[in-house]
This record gives sequence, C-alpha cells and structure tokens, in this order.
Amino acid sequence: MDDLRYIVTLGFSGSDVIRAVILAFLFAMATSRQSDVWRMAAFAFLIDRFVWPIAGMALSGSDIHAIYASVGAYFTGFLDDLGIYVVRYLGLCLMMSGFIALRRRIHHVKPAKTSSKPAYPY
Repeated sequence: MDDLRYIVTLGFSGSDVIRAVILAFLFAMATSRQSDVWRMAAFAFLIDRFVWPIAGMALSGSDIHAIYASVGAYFTGFLDDLGIYVVRYLGLCLMMSGFIALRRRIHHVKPAKTSSKPAYPY
C-alpha cells in the first residue's frame, strides 16, 4: 500500500498538478464529439512529460548536451517510471472527462420557462 501511495504522490506532485489541470482543461475544450478522451489524453501526456521539460530546459539556457542527456535518461528509465506514467495518464484522462462532462452540462442548460403573462399585454 505504501508503494501505491508513493507512485500516486510522484505522479501528481505539487507543481505538476497545476500544469496537469491546465493541460486537461485545454485539451478537454479542444475535443469534439468524434475525438475520444484516451487519444486526447495521450497528446496531453506527450506534451506534459516530453515537450514541456525539454522546452523548459531550452528556455532556461541549458546546454544542448544536457538536453540530449535528459532525453536519453527519459528513454533509459522509461520502464522504471512506468507506474508513474500510467498514474499520470489515467489522472489526465479522468480530469479531461470531468471537464468534458462539465462543458456538456453547461451547454445543455436551458432557461426556465415562465407561464406568467406579460405585464403589458398590448
């Protein structure tokens, strides 16, 4: 049980939660009726775990060799971190599903019909 708690806390640590919520919201708003959540979450996961860290290293002025080493370490340690990636992917799927359900619920809200007569019937 402690291992599962450790994996979940690593999958959604403090500063990563805000980034995951922003990505889930943006990708949930970009989905259409034909696209499924699993595919959109895969795109969000790719950006979350591969594009943003590399872009952050590049913008902070890291050396190109450090960026290459980071990419190499990502692929080398992929199997070791697989549990964390699965938790992160499923969390993105759940958040996106919640945002999509909220969006659909908001779009289906209709104003209440009033049966009262107008104040000035002319």
